[in-house]
Amino acid sequence: MVNINAASSEHMSFAYLEKLRKMNPAWRFLTSTQSPYIASFLFQVFIAEDRRQISGQELASRLDDFIHVVNHDREDAIFTRSGREYLNEWADDQHGWLRKFYPIGHDEPHFDITSQIQKSLDWLLSLRQQMFIGTESRLKTVFDLLRQIVAGVESNPHQRLAELQRQKDEIEHEMKLVAEGKIDVLDETQIKERFWQAMSTAREIVSDFRAVEHNFRELDRDLRERIATWGKGKGELLETIFNEQDGIAQSEQGKSFAAFWRFLMSSDSQEDFSTTLHRVLELEPIQDMGSNKENRNIHHSWIQAGTHVQEIVATLSQQLRNYVDENYIAEERRINQILREIEGKALNIRNNPPENWCLEIDDVKPSILLPLDRPLYASRTKIEIRNDAIDVGSESFSADSLYSQVYVDKEKLQNQITYLLRTHDSITISQITAEYPLELGLSELMMYFVIADDDLNADQADEHEEVFWEDADGTVRLAKIPKIVFRRKQIGE
Repeated sequence: MVNINAASSEHMSFAYLEKLRKMNPAWRFLTSTQSPYIASFLFQVFIAEDRRQISGQELASRLDDFIHVVNHDREDAIFTRSGREYLNEWADDQHGWLRKFYPIGHDEPHFDITSQIQKSLDWLLSLRQQMFIGTESRLKTVFDLLRQIVAGVESNPHQRLAELQRQKDEIEHEMKLVAEGKIDVLDETQIKERFWQAMSTAREIVSDFRAVEHNFRELDRDLRERIATWGKGKGELLETIFNEQDGIAQSEQGKSFAAFWRFLMSSDSQEDFSTTLHRVLELEPIQDMGSNKENRNIHHSWIQAGTHVQEIVATLSQQLRNYVDENYIAEERRINQILREIEGKALNIRNNPPENWCLEIDDVKPSILLPLDRPLYASRTKIEIRNDAIDVGSESFSADSLYSQVYVDKEKLQNQITYLLRTHDSITISQITAEYPLELGLSELMMYFVIADDDLNADQADEHEEVFWEDADGTVRLAKIPKIVFRRKQIGE
């Protein structure tokens, strides 16, 4: 393990800091004369609204409005160009404050702040005057972490049992005090202090995701560069890449992210966290602090940020798959060339075969018999053809039926299913209609069956469930349907 003091001394050396000031985007951002205005805009758009990517048109429009407000309040104009010009400048290699990219299925560029700018904004936010410094809760956290380390590395059974016995005695002592009515509760200051520390750590997790995403994106860029410049065999390159991917997955950061993602994707963990957070936010001291929507939905921000990281991993896998599958036409041509060479050599020795040479084969193709693969007998349906005459119709008729058609938006229903699967491993039609009641009655209910028939991740259980809806006239309808289970699609499928 690297010595912390030695690493810190090397990082804080004059030569390294001078190089860092010129090369690091975060440092260049903080020393810019326009950094107060830029930081205010980027914070409001990306951090305060918890946005991971914004289309170039929307972001340029909002920046134009921001520029108008800033320049209007000053005698000298700070920004003299259009918002789109500034966005392209902030995303170039010289600045590196924004990441410009094209999401899959979009032909318009999108923007997101880089991990370096995320660190700069977090540091600027940490400079605000705090209501109080939570020393007690952080001290208890340090002690708890150290105890977890000591207990986790202890391999002596007697020592481990002694520690568990100590914890048991403490719990039994506390249970005895509670039974006697002696309950020690947190005061208002302790509640606020612990909540402030919990939310600060939660926001730091969201910030760290951008750094993790940046690391995987750098691996993807390096992979594309290697494939473009590789001149040797595929096997050597794939072995090198797989070794590096395994190294990332087995690294401290990779293991920590994998464990965090497994815990976050657990339905029990999500439900437990949501329930606990809701109970905390209902406390009067927390409400006095002005807890906002950001704190209430912080776990959704984790899921959204983690999904972006998983998409980068899926992109790596797709890039490898494309590399393995490319040039298959050239390989087929090579196979055909080899076959033609074999045929040419066979023609050359047709009239002059080698002596004492023979080749025996049982058959020219294998015989495969699959008794259970035979289709079952199905009787043919006799088609009846009727030769009825067509009568002349009436010119006057009611066209009301042409305007009474019901249109069910299939894409809207699919989006509702996808949104609910962000927080559930699986969900049924009755659970979906509980969140989004049926507006078009039986037609909308049948569309869910159509979606399930096209979805590879949807299964039909052996049981039934009931779905209720209310017609336009107020009549309550009930349908007993087979239980259809929609499951979350795994990343990379």
